[in-house]
Amino acid sequence: MAASDQVHAEGEQGPAKRLKSESAVTDTASPQAQTPAYLREIDAGIAEFITPGWSGFDAIIKHRYSDFFVNEIDPHGNVVHLTSYTDAIDPEPPKTEAEIEIEALNVPGDAQAAFDEAFVRLEPILGASDAARIKAHLEVTEEQTLEQRSLVLGRELDKDQRKGVYMVTNNFLPTRVTCETVDGQLRFIRRLPKDKAPSDKRGQRSKWAHAGDYCHFVMQKENQDSMDILQQIARTLKCNARVFGMAGTKDKRGITVQKCSAFRIAHDRLIWASRKLRGGRLGNFSYGEKEIKLGELGGNQFTIILRHVQGADAVSLEPVLLGIRNTGFINYFGMQRFGTQSISSHTIGISVLKSDWRRVIDLILCPRIGERDDVAKARNVWDTTRDPKATLELLPRRAALAEHSVLQHFIKSGSTNNCSAAFACIPRNLRLMYVHAYQSFIWNHAVSERIRVFGTKGAVPGDLVIVASDFSDNAHAKSKAPEEEARVVPVLVTEENASDYSIYDVVLPLPGWDVRYPEHQVKNVYEELMAKDGLSPSGLAKHPLKEYRLAGAYRHFLIKPRDFTYEWMRYNDDALPLARSDSDAIEGKHDPESIEFGQNVALKLKFDLPPSAYATMLLRELMRTETAAGYQTQLSNNTESKE
Repeated sequence: MAASDQVHAEGEQGPAKRLKSESAVTDTASPQAQTPAYLREIDAGIAEFITPGWSGFDAIIKHRYSDFFVNEIDPHGNVVHLTSYTDAIDPEPPKTEAEIEIEALNVPGDAQAAFDEAFVRLEPILGASDAARIKAHLEVTEEQTLEQRSLVLGRELDKDQRKGVYMVTNNFLPTRVTCETVDGQLRFIRRLPKDKAPSDKRGQRSKWAHAGDYCHFVMQKENQDSMDILQQIARTLKCNARVFGMAGTKDKRGITVQKCSAFRIAHDRLIWASRKLRGGRLGNFSYGEKEIKLGELGGNQFTIILRHVQGADAVSLEPVLLGIRNTGFINYFGMQRFGTQSISSHTIGISVLKSDWRRVIDLILCPRIGERDDVAKARNVWDTTRDPKATLELLPRRAALAEHSVLQHFIKSGSTNNCSAAFACIPRNLRLMYVHAYQSFIWNHAVSERIRVFGTKGAVPGDLVIVASDFSDNAHAKSKAPEEEARVVPVLVTEENASDYSIYDVVLPLPGWDVRYPEHQVKNVYEELMAKDGLSPSGLAKHPLKEYRLAGAYRHFLIKPRDFTYEWMRYNDDALPLARSDSDAIEGKHDPESIEFGQNVALKLKFDLPPSAYATMLLRELMRTETAAGYQTQLSNNTESKE
């Protein structure tokens, strides 16, 4: 789930009037010439509100990254917390069948007793005569050649007999004989005193001695991307970052806590790596049989500090806060879904869906407004020279993963012509992010049209509904292979059944080839908006590459937060935290308290949201603010300059 990025609330003047003069354009060399410096909410289809008669208030969120906390909720509904840096649940792993079988043999500790017992056990398998021959052969002590030390049984044995012989020789006679099958017959080779006993891989446990192949752990990060922390661990432990799994990425700007897994990396190594992390800590280790995979979460719990609240107080804001708690907000995809730069992710997604690979690469690599200087310099080199090596040398290692992947392919292949192959070098999740952003773009516009035309009082004929359970997953995605899992099939609302459903049951589809569309005028939004981009809902099934053939999904368009609470606080110093992190609690720090006569006012919000819901959109409903990253940055800079 994506959480809110940096948001600064705006007051009663409304964002639209100010935004008109704050838009900028890109360099004409860019494929996005004459595009605003950032995508605005209205451009992304985010246009409506459901709280009547409220004009918002001024406040700042994420004035410090420590004003924004996210704790993952696991699939069982438990909020994930970091409570210890070292504790580990590491029970003795269950014994294998081979280990149980070997234990049952009761091999004597005395070597001579084990030798004698071996032939007692071999006699019923091979017969008294052959057992005696083997025993006499092994009792010879003088030095001999390999041929002289070898005894071939001279007859074939069935599978069960051979298994029984190997069980005895490997466990009772490991230092006396090597047993092997040659041309269907057993050969017994008397071992020399200097020979090492062979290892029985079937009977001995490997070095991994834990109850499950995956070490599960809790990761807290501060002002870092989730993948950056996992890559730091991978570099420290000299392992591939692919051994790590997580249920979802969390916001960079904030303090976030989530569960992760590591394939066959013991907790003591992770404890050691945790001490070297920049901006992260690990703890609460345990072991399990399964990897933690994307999407395996029940939601996220947010704690958000709004600083410098103006234009609202406890009395005036009370009905609005109660409205958010009881009515909820529009479940728009937040602005983070579309990226924070002048070239939005959904724009790249359009070209991906049209298989226009040259334009895809141009959009990924071209200059953008508002980027840090070192990245901008690298992009300008590419724009003027098309030299992948010179561009990559200037591109910071920790920035621009997609750009790194593309440029490295161009360098390795010695050509910049195969743009399809270059795009395929970008990690799959990132590639799909572009097309999913386009689906979200269309969905947002469809939701705004649905609210404009029909309001939010209830389901209307032509709507699609999926009955919403308490805190259910609000995105019922189709399986990549629909036959592999049960489909969620929406019901069409008619005049006869409309009263059976609430507005919280109404869903709209993300465009795809395997979803149903509403049977009223909102359906036209999908067709008309996609047609402007040279696409169509049915055409999403025809992409030449299977991974971009989008099946679609359903998403409820109104949701309520769970356990929504709020607290007014007064404080003096913006640099001091107003909430305690999990690591603070471990280290014995107290929860910050309100100062009775503090100069500044803050509002502390705490609530749970289901997966894929955006805290940004709840804040937008509350504060009536533009949440585009570029606008947020401008307000943040203005605030910093006044302090």
